[in-house]
Parts: sequence; C-alpha cells; structure tokens
Amino acid sequence: MKDLGHGANVCDMANMYNKDPKEIIDFSSNINPKVIQGLESYILEGLKECRSYPDINYTNLRSNISKYIGVKPEFIIPGNGATEIIYLLMKSIDSRLAILNPTFSEYGRSARLNDLEVVNLSLDKENNFEIDINIIKENIGKFDSLFICNPNNPNGKVQDLTDLLNLMVENKKLLIVDETFMEFVGDEDKYSLVKYIERYENIFILKAVTKFFGMPGLRLGYGLTSNKKIIDKIYNYKEPWTINSFADNLSNYIFNDKKYIEDSKNYYIKERKYMLDELKIINNIVVYDTDTNFVLIKLKNRKANELKDQLFKEASILIRDASNFIELDNSFIRIAIKSHEENTILIKHMKKILGD
Repeated sequence: MKDLGHGANVCDMANMYNKDPKEIIDFSSNINPKVIQGLESYILEGLKECRSYPDINYTNLRSNISKYIGVKPEFIIPGNGATEIIYLLMKSIDSRLAILNPTFSEYGRSARLNDLEVVNLSLDKENNFEIDINIIKENIGKFDSLFICNPNNPNGKVQDLTDLLNLMVENKKLLIVDETFMEFVGDEDKYSLVKYIERYENIFILKAVTKFFGMPGLRLGYGLTSNKKIIDKIYNYKEPWTINSFADNLSNYIFNDKKYIEDSKNYYIKERKYMLDELKIINNIVVYDTDTNFVLIKLKNRKANELKDQLFKEASILIRDASNFIELDNSFIRIAIKSHEENTILIKHMKKILGD
C-alpha cells in the first residue's frame, strides 16, 4: 500500500521494530489528549441510531455546527473528515490552484488527481514562515484559487490574513483557508475568517472535529462558504451518507461542551509555553514558535529519520519526520503537544540524545 507520508504510522513502526502498538507514545499525530466527558454514553446512544440511515441532508448536524460556528446552515457542507471536503472542493473549482508551502500534502495531491494546475508558492522560511504578500501579488495572474493553512501545518504559526483577503477580493480570486487547527489558538476570533463567510463569496474555509475534540477516528469535518456555485458543484459530486450516525449524534453534545472547549484552550496556552521553553534549552536544535498543538523543529547536526528511529527504538516514542513537506529537508521534525506527562518524557529523551 502506498505511503502517503502522514503521521500516525504507529502500526507500521511497531511491526518493523517488534513493539506493542499500545506502548507507543505517538507524537506524530496532532490530537487533543483531553476526552469529552460522557463520550461513552454518547457513543452508545449513537449505536442505537445505526439501525437507520443517517439523514441524507444532515439537517440536525448542520444546525448544530451552525450554532457552534455562527454561520447559516445552508453555508455548511459536512464531510467524512476535512479530507473529504478537500477532495470534493478540488473537483469544484477553476483549473489553476496556488498553494503556500510548506503545508499539508493532501492539498497538492487532491489537486493533481483532479487535473488542476498547481502553482507552488513559498512562505518565508527565514521569517517563521510568514506570508510574503509581494510574492502573492507577483503571481496573482497565475492562479484562480489560493490555498493556505492557518495556523499552518507543519510550523503551527497563526497569521493575520486580512491583507491577503483584501487582495483576493480585489482580484476576484478564491481564498481557501484550512482552519482545522484554529480552535487551539488562544485568540481564535481575531484570526479566523469565519466572520467573513456571509460577506464574501470568494472564501472557502475548512474545519474539522477530529483535531480539537480529540477524535480522529470519528471522521467529521466541514466546509464553509456562501458561494452557491461551489456549494452546488460539491453536492453534485458528493456521495450520500458519508457521515455515520455516531458523528451525527455526537454533534448534539460536543459543540455545547463549553467547559471542554475552555479547558482545552487554557491547557494548550500553558503547555505550549512549557514545551517551547524546555525545547529551546536544547542547543542542537532550532525551535519554531507555534500557536497550536504541535511544534516544528530543525535539527542542526542530525537527520530526521535517524532521530525518529532512535527515539522509537530507545523510548517507544514516535515523532514526525517532516522532510517530505515541500521546501523542508531531512533536518526537520514535527512533534505534537500531548499530555504534560507524555511531554516531559519526550523532552527528557530529546535532551539525552541531542544534548541540553
């Protein structure tokens, strides 16, 4: 089976090194370690609903998302994870797509599979991966749509996209923003473009439940846009019943759990500082500031795959080799921010291997 180059390849690594997958601490996958209170009862409730087909229009699900996000239900497209929405969107937009790199590989992969012309543009690696608006202006005639992840994966830094949005509106281009990690940001409302969805038809935003609510196996994401042409095209391609009854039923509860949401945000504000402070003590690495639940690191005198193997063999710790991101090389790794106990274990072993 083809390796798509993502994190969470726990079983493959466990088989390779004859380890028990349950004993592995997975820092390659960026998932909230906190668990929604009452999750088991919600799952059992959803199990009862499995005797019937889900509502093909997902009326209840879209209503719950609408109340949570503050966007009209008719502008919400639920999907089997944000990835389904990405692939549907690539079938529904004009032929030239610009992507700001380094970033999530599925944007480019889905575009190429749908015969789109991909224009790879660069974030400023020497300036914490900031957007260089001049690069966008210089290439504005080469694309119809621009894809950016905010906060960006793999470096985790959130950016103010106001100037970029204004430029795209002025030039009548579609701005696609992946905000699947936005809920981890402390000042989320300041940076999210959700507030502009109903004002501008040239914005498409991706969101996901899997990351912030800590349920990647749930496979629930959604797209937001007021562009009726794109909405109609997506539904023309979208398969029916791609979201199961468990996800539909869970939406009745998770979006209303204000304590979980607040506790998670506060946890990451505190734990990010701890992780960054401890990692920056290590002399042989460059640590990039982050606003979300993962950290990008550049190794000064080691290769990413070598450190990945050593941590796995010696401590059953799995990190992400980030060398397959466009514009990154074999000196880059990415680590998730997990529970405090797990984070201390990782830092202890990184200091031991890399030197403090």
